[in-house]
Amino acid sequence: MTSALSRSTGSGSGAGAGAGQSALGGGGGSGTNERAWVNPYHGHRALSEQEAEVLGEYARLAETIKRITALSYPLSSNAKHADLLMQLRVLERKMGLVLTLFKASVWALVVEQQDRAEEEERRAAYEEQERATGRTDGHYGSGTHGQAEDETLRS
Repeated sequence: MTSALSRSTGSGSGAGAGAGQSALGGGGGSGTNERAWVNPYHGHRALSEQEAEVLGEYARLAETIKRITALSYPLSSNAKHADLLMQLRVLERKMGLVLTLFKASVWALVVEQQDRAEEEERRAAYEEQERATGRTDGHYGSGTHGQAEDETLRS
């Protein structure tokens, strides 16, 4: 297991500074800029060999992230990029507003459809009740109470 981990990560053989790291300044084959990575946890008495390798890989990853941060900072800190970032922030706010309005309109449509479905269910239930009781006046919401209202309105 240990040898498989060493082969897959390149640790322990000095091959860890291969072509994948050349763009980040970790060496690459030029010979002059190549530095062998040394596991700071190798041979630690409180760690097993696998634990030392895993912790070493985390340390190597942390160093790589530090190099990436150091390389990317100058790329993102000039005025040209700052202006572009400001414009993108404005666009992001507008897109957020559009998304919010879109969600609200979709929600309104969903609620409207639910209301229509509930109204149709109520109407169907009322018509079924009218058929069961033998009334056939055909007006939804009319009944004895509705007839009394109609007479009041006529007078």
